[in-house]
Amino acid sequence: MKQLRISQLITIAFAAVVLVFLTFFAGCDGTISRKTYTTPAAEIPRVNVPVSMRQRNWSREGSCVHASLISLLRWQDRHSLADYWGKTYSGGEYPGRFARRLDYGGIRYAFVTNGSVEFLEWAISTRRGCNITVKGGAHMVTLVHLDETHAAVLDNNSPGSFIWMPRNTLISEWKSSMGWAITPCYSPAAPLP
Repeated sequence: MKQLRISQLITIAFAAVVLVFLTFFAGCDGTISRKTYTTPAAEIPRVNVPVSMRQRNWSREGSCVHASLISLLRWQDRHSLADYWGKTYSGGEYPGRFARRLDYGGIRYAFVTNGSVEFLEWAISTRRGCNITVKGGAHMVTLVHLDETHAAVLDNNSPGSFIWMPRNTLISEWKSSMGWAITPCYSPAAPLP
């Protein structure tokens, strides 16, 4: 039994010597290496509609309201509704008739006609985006970004790139153009990784 204790003591002493050796000579200084990761930047624009989902205005009679809706329906993963809408409607629109058509089509939506900037901020913060009137109410575009200083829209007449401007310029233009904003109310696409 004494021999078993001595062998155990020798094993423990040997393990302690190896541990001390590894601590001092193997580069272990007792601190834990931590890599610092930065928080990813927010996606810009917040509603980053891919080119493949952007609907070009297809009618000379003014299908801008419909084209803008189709882009947001696609963004919110409602492709079959977008296809149905494009095959069913074209031409100019105004808030009352458009709301009735959305109701008839079973599309969930939210809208304002009073120039509520809070609505725009909500639509962008939820990444739904919204369609807004510009040019005195004669045209509708898709608002894809709104922060403290800047705004960006997607114009369905030339949907290849976003149009950036100062926030106050956009809000002033929109409010002087009826202040109509509308968005489908479904889940938007996930942000970029």
